[in-house]
Order: sequence, then C-alpha cells, then structure tokens
Amino acid sequence: MTDPRDPSMRQSAPFPDALADLVDRLRYRAGWLFALRDIDRGQGSAGLTLVITTLGTNSYHPEETDYRVNHYMPVPPAAYDERSWRRWLFEQLLLVELHEAMEFFQVGDDKPFAPSHGFGQDPYLVRELGTEQDRRMSFRNELNA
Repeated sequence: MTDPRDPSMRQSAPFPDALADLVDRLRYRAGWLFALRDIDRGQGSAGLTLVITTLGTNSYHPEETDYRVNHYMPVPPAAYDERSWRRWLFEQLLLVELHEAMEFFQVGDDKPFAPSHGFGQDPYLVRELGTEQDRRMSFRNELNA
C-alpha cells in the first residue's frame, strides 16, 4: 500500500463508454459543445475531463457576444451505469448554469455572488462577501475589535 500523499498518486477506472456515448448524443443550449478529453487541467491536476464549452455573452463586457468559455469537469474514476452517468452529466450542466447565474446576478453595480476564478478556488461554489461588520461580529452578536 502506498502513502496516499505520494505526489505520484493516481486513480484509475475503466474508460466510461456509457458516459462517452451520452456526451456524443448530448444536446443542450445552442452553440454549446461537449467533449471528453484526457487533459492537463493545471496545478498538477490531469486526467479524463468533461469539457463543456459555453457560448454566450461576457457578463463583465456585455458587448462581447459569441463569447466562449471552457468549463473543465474532472470525471470521477468510477464504473457507473448509463443512468448514473446521465445524472452526473446533468449535475455538471447545473454547476455551469450556477456559475453563469453568479456571473450575471447584479444589483446596481454590485455582483455579490461573483464566482472565484483564482488558483485553488472552486468556481462553482456560491460565496457572498459580507460586510466588514459581518466579518467581525461574534456569535454573541458583539462586534469584535
């Protein structure tokens, strides 16, 4: 048994033929593309990846239409059946839609749920930055220094 913290750690599973078939037949929004690729996703992460390429408008520059974005969804090393892969595929689309909703949701000039895109950040996690007072409030509702 190897140390799970070994930098050469790997995972394996049979190639997901059922998922590949679903991806080949998938239709969603006009202009969106779907592919399975064995790619380097950066930061030392590589492997089988569902690439969802969206087509839409840039939420920060609305004059930019026909704007494409690749979403890299690591494929779990699992031997799922077609139904399970279909559900996983659907959930990946929901994550992309959630990301887009966070990008476009705006009140005045504020985008309170703008997704985090930096290294190590989960761009599908809903975050809301609180006020300075929110961050300093104790569980007793007292303001910490």
